[in-house]
Amino acid sequence: MKLDICDNFEIYNQGLSPLAKLEFLQSWKWGEFQNQISNKAVRFLIEGKAVQGFEQKIGLNKKFLYLPRISSSELIIHSLVKNLKKSSYIFLRLEPLEAVSELKIKNYKLVNNRQPKQTLILNISQLAENILAKMHPKTRYNIRLAEKKGVEIKQEKNGEIFWQLNLSTTERDGFKSHTKHYYEKMLAQENVYQLIAYYNQEPIASIILIVNDKVITYLHGASANKLRNLMAPYLLQWQGILLGKKLNCSFYDFWGIAPLIKNNQKEQVSSFNGFSWPVNHDWSGVTRFKVGFGGEYKEYSEAIEIPLKKYQYKIFNFLKKLRN
Repeated sequence: MKLDICDNFEIYNQGLSPLAKLEFLQSWKWGEFQNQISNKAVRFLIEGKAVQGFEQKIGLNKKFLYLPRISSSELIIHSLVKNLKKSSYIFLRLEPLEAVSELKIKNYKLVNNRQPKQTLILNISQLAENILAKMHPKTRYNIRLAEKKGVEIKQEKNGEIFWQLNLSTTERDGFKSHTKHYYEKMLAQENVYQLIAYYNQEPIASIILIVNDKVITYLHGASANKLRNLMAPYLLQWQGILLGKKLNCSFYDFWGIAPLIKNNQKEQVSSFNGFSWPVNHDWSGVTRFKVGFGGEYKEYSEAIEIPLKKYQYKIFNFLKKLRN
């Protein structure tokens, strides 16, 4: 199949599958944002079907192509591999929307997903009262508690406020953060929104959301170490849902939860609001917070890597093992 570079917004957008159009990672706007932070967006047209990837540098002037949440088929993947064999990419890393087992491709390696493999999608096309009614009573209580205590939510973009709250959050919870420059560039995008929770005019929590097609996604959150008893994050999520409704979105993506436990699995679990997940999972706490709002569980396919230059790919994996 012929593979062409696509530099035209309208042609690219027309070539996206209905599923891919719902994924902000495949949107033209996300590609432009990635260009601004030095992850070059590369857009292909394969027999009229659009696919977007991002160049990722791995040192020694080497790079690979990362293709997240692409709507793929055997023909699309074979075309990518065949046409990019002579490129400078060492390998392709794909996170396909379709199950890998259904694609019938060869010579690939399963790897960890960079994007959340499991998430929670809330239908917000229904009345706000109905959304509230389906939440766990404790979640509803915490939303009302924040309002009663005088927490005020403002829609405004302030990268400095988010960064300072983010420093507190990363130090407290011990996870890796993007750079300040990353968040500033993200907030400059027209389809990105920020909500800030204030108490007595002091910022105590903030979230960043991105809108694409009919989906609003809760992408980043941060909070101060003090005044956590005011339950500001609960009110922020609720206001984020109401913002999505105002922007005519149909779905709210909570962007990542722990994998849910199936009935035949035997391990220690945490349960809340009809959901159960491994008690020792790193995301156990945030999962309990998110599932209280309700929604439908969604699981994506495994990520895979397909080598284009086998010898260099072996060296890459060897060095990766040494680093770990």
